[in-house]
Amino acid sequence: MNLNMNRTIRRSLISMIVLGMLSCSQSPNSTPVKKIGFLRDQYAEAAFQIDTLLNKSPFEMAHWGVKIIRANTGEVIYERNAKKMFMPASNMKLYSTSAALCLLGPDFTYRTTFWTDGTIDETGVLTGNIYIQGSGDPTWSWRFYDNNYDSLFIRFADSIKAQGITKINGSIVGDDNIFDDIPLGYSWSWDDEPYYYGAQISGLSFNENYIDYRLTPGKIGENARIDPYPNTDFVKVQNDLLTAPIDSVTDFENGRKRGQNSGWFTGRISAADSARWDAITVENPTLFTGYVLKQFLERQGIEVTGEPIDGDDWTAQVDYERYQPIFTHTSQPLSEIIAKVNKPSQNFIAETLQKTLGAILGDDGSSKSGIKVQMALYDSLGMDTRNLTIRDGSGLSRLDLVSPNTTASLLQMMWNHPDRDIFITSLPISGVDGTIEKRMVGTIAEGRVHAKTGYVSYVRSLSGYLWTLGGEPIIFTLMVNHYTVPTSLANKIQDTICTILVGMDYE
Repeated sequence: MNLNMNRTIRRSLISMIVLGMLSCSQSPNSTPVKKIGFLRDQYAEAAFQIDTLLNKSPFEMAHWGVKIIRANTGEVIYERNAKKMFMPASNMKLYSTSAALCLLGPDFTYRTTFWTDGTIDETGVLTGNIYIQGSGDPTWSWRFYDNNYDSLFIRFADSIKAQGITKINGSIVGDDNIFDDIPLGYSWSWDDEPYYYGAQISGLSFNENYIDYRLTPGKIGENARIDPYPNTDFVKVQNDLLTAPIDSVTDFENGRKRGQNSGWFTGRISAADSARWDAITVENPTLFTGYVLKQFLERQGIEVTGEPIDGDDWTAQVDYERYQPIFTHTSQPLSEIIAKVNKPSQNFIAETLQKTLGAILGDDGSSKSGIKVQMALYDSLGMDTRNLTIRDGSGLSRLDLVSPNTTASLLQMMWNHPDRDIFITSLPISGVDGTIEKRMVGTIAEGRVHAKTGYVSYVRSLSGYLWTLGGEPIIFTLMVNHYTVPTSLANKIQDTICTILVGMDYE
């Protein structure tokens, strides 16, 4: 009898517990019940989940580096291999853009002056040359002019016409001496040279020193149509791209001969495709700029009798004190420029910013000088630069090395900086824009993560800021090196970590 009574009591207790649990469960319209951490607080719970995720991930052969802190206090939530050195890939752009913003200021602009050593007669003929004194301006691109390849040069043509010039009996001479003549970043791979992300760096540049090509299928068995943007034949393209039947898979390659402006497209494009786009870089950006400008001016009715010339090949001495200015072009402010670096992860502009730091604040317009300026800034702000090796401005170099500690310190520095909002606004937003536009979509992290990605082969990084559901700002850096599984798996783990952090419930 006592046994039956005990069973009855146990059943009653269980029923009460179950009913209590059911009554506490949330319906879709109910008021959320605050979670109670019996064993761990929210920080420890998040750290436990992250640790479990990384320990069980298919990355046994790889190395993860993680640092997560509260932005307002610096309190560490989680860290793994935080002192170890990692290749950051394009996370290096965080270092370049933050240094430029801190040292040059958000209102900094590039100013490029067009000069002449000649005179204009009553008929509008300029007898003499036009000199473009390059300032290192990286904004002469469709990216800054509503995706229009001609917009900038239309302005230049109008400015020249405003001086009454109808013909130029002379040459267009490009002066790129604001920077050194090293066209590529330190230790860049030679086989990246033809592709837009490996474009050459110059003190005078146009269209980020590559040409876009629109590939349109023609009749089956015939060559596809290849149209250059901007409209120029500076790169001579061999067209071996054939139009294949509609049930074919598009498969083509393109490239450029080293040291030459000779490119090619080969392979097939399906007749079912509307159009494809690809790009080829140019050799000698300074000459490219003058060449395209000459072509454009002539299409605008301004004849240029001489050939475009790279100032390094100009035999006469350039003396701006004896020349007359025609007009000066001013770029967009730096606050806009860094957004064009970070959101799409644009290598060329990042490299240009680094050389600009060297030209304005260092010994010369070289990457080496720009890096010295950057390191001096970080030292002055108390960052531990022993775990920081910078070799370029974009992160394309595999000799760049940073630690999660150092990147977290950089992000903390910018969180406390007066231009914090400008810097954070320059970063991609999860599910909204930039390189994480398609990541974390449909999760609680959508729209709450502002972070810079990084990728080169076997390297994936994501670092920046996020806000929890309770509005708490978090600084995080997530790096993985030497993985051989698909990069999508690295993305998934990084996105899951961000979602865990966003879901932390702070009072």
